[in-house]
Amino acid sequence: MGERELQAENHADDGEGHRVIGSFRARARQFATALLKEDLTPGRAAAAVFLGLFIGIVPIYGFQLLTAVGVALLFKLNKPLTVASTFINNALLRPLIIVSAVELGYLLRSGSFRPFHLSALTGAHMKEEILAFVLGSVVLGVLVGGAGAAITAVVVRVKSPADPGLRNRIRFVNDRFAQCAWADRGFVRWKLRLDRIFGLLAALLAAEDLGSGTIVDLGCGHGMALSFAAFGDGSRRLVGCDLDAHRIAVACQALSPLNAELSVADVRGLDLPPAGLILILDVLQYLDADEQLTLLRRCCAALAPNGILVFRVHDRERGLWSTITMAFDRLVFACGRVGVQPVTLPAARYETVLENAGMRVEERRFRNRLPLAHILFIARKPSAAVTTEDTAEATLEAVT
Repeated sequence: MGERELQAENHADDGEGHRVIGSFRARARQFATALLKEDLTPGRAAAAVFLGLFIGIVPIYGFQLLTAVGVALLFKLNKPLTVASTFINNALLRPLIIVSAVELGYLLRSGSFRPFHLSALTGAHMKEEILAFVLGSVVLGVLVGGAGAAITAVVVRVKSPADPGLRNRIRFVNDRFAQCAWADRGFVRWKLRLDRIFGLLAALLAAEDLGSGTIVDLGCGHGMALSFAAFGDGSRRLVGCDLDAHRIAVACQALSPLNAELSVADVRGLDLPPAGLILILDVLQYLDADEQLTLLRRCCAALAPNGILVFRVHDRERGLWSTITMAFDRLVFACGRVGVQPVTLPAARYETVLENAGMRVEERRFRNRLPLAHILFIARKPSAAVTTEDTAEATLEAVT
């Protein structure tokens, strides 16, 4: 075989080797991605941490990793979280775990602690010391695992909503803002975690058929609600405005892949297009009473048949919670140097103006994770057929 043939064969072998390595790396990445996306509901995350900590503390050295993976597979728990929790048994904490387990074993067996010495592990008392260590390890694993599980459940419940649909919408919004500045990205993440309006909005969007209608957000800020509503339909027309030029710039960057029309404009002068959904979140209190009611009438007129108007105002009828909410709003206005005091009307006035516009009104009272009391108004515009029937009935009653 000639030299050139040998070189060609070596190159072929190298190419095959690179393909094998590349394929292995791709499969490893896919496997790691699948692991990191495993279920993290509060209950199952807590179970994974409990079992991981328990396995890490009990004296089955050399088999802890295999046991953790086996248990996670058996109970269909999050495998990375289960395995990571076993790392409590590291070189730094292992002496503390051993001493604590032995002392706890002494307490359970004799009713009192004993001074622990390494010399006790040899000689006549070795069997007694090992028994105390094993017993104490099991109890210590249950105690530490239980504490870790409780903390995990709370953290996951706060950071990861239980509703898969809501979780997917939140992930979609966070992905939109992934390339924005860290301050804006962080604001969006914390807003989504703390503000329960997004859970209510997700439930509403899942239950309603908006067709292909335009979505309008008056006072859209960073555009979170628009991107939230656009989940699953990237071609839907989105219209938003806000007085803050920086927030509109961030929204334009985040929503650039979507069909969004965003502008720096005052909600009082914006031309409202025919819309299937209009959102007004935390804006009305910046307007005086007449301006608020006028804007609501304009929104009702702009809605297409079966369209929905959703807006949030502070709840004035919740006692202490209302007092805290109003005080917080005045503080926000003072820090922002708005120059006016926030204005929130009684719920009955909002309901009256909506009903007079022919809307069907629903109120949902709720508190945020911050102690702020709100009312979410959901006003639906009847279809043309329903409106005609209602008019005919009213005319008949008047004639009768």
